[in-house]
Amino acid sequence: MSIDLGRNVPLQIQRQLRKECFFGCAMCGSPLVKYAHIVTYSKIQAFLPENMIPLCPLHYGKYDTGELSESYLRDAKKNPHNKLQPQDAFFIDTQELAINVGKTKFINTYRILVIDDFDLITVTRDNGKYFLFDVNFFDKVNNMIATVSENNWVSEKSMDWNIDYSPRKYLIIQNPQRNITFEITLENTELFVTAMMYYNSSSIRVTRNEISLDENEIGIEIKNSVLKNYDAAIVAYT
Repeated sequence: MSIDLGRNVPLQIQRQLRKECFFGCAMCGSPLVKYAHIVTYSKIQAFLPENMIPLCPLHYGKYDTGELSESYLRDAKKNPHNKLQPQDAFFIDTQELAINVGKTKFINTYRILVIDDFDLITVTRDNGKYFLFDVNFFDKVNNMIATVSENNWVSEKSMDWNIDYSPRKYLIIQNPQRNITFEITLENTELFVTAMMYYNSSSIRVTRNEISLDENEIGIEIKNSVLKNYDAAIVAYT
């Protein structure tokens, strides 16, 4: 695996910061975030929640190049986007979580795609309604090049990723150069997952109609079914 995960912000602090900013980027509300130190870590040498703020990759890039002042960041921390515009957060306030993968609907099943006993996609909820994603991205030769861990985005700096969030509609993560796509769409109160990914040098493609591993359709026996409380949705071996 070639990705350098760098300094890991303690999970307890990540969760505190997500809650403070109403489960999204303080600037735009996107659920996919990185955790920034308002006063740089090199000066503080500590993870202090009062000095940290969740930012989506786009706004983190602006923070990284010095485009966002300390006062601007502190204002955003005090009044984050999803506090001012709560309808922009990515959530559903329902008792059960329905996720569609291919032509199968899974209810209250959170491990969405498991290949060779490794979880590539997991979807859960924080605070009973806000979506939490764990997604692992590999290239064709099985190098990990990006990961989402409880909505925390980490990627190789040399990689070009396109990330698009439309409030209450969809989250798309793409690397066109590597032919990698992950998309999760909210329609009414259900999620739909589509993807083009790799693991163990095999390709995995998920569309609205089927799931394929190296161009061979898998999960045929559960196609057009509604399944509830499964340990894992799509399980396959390369």
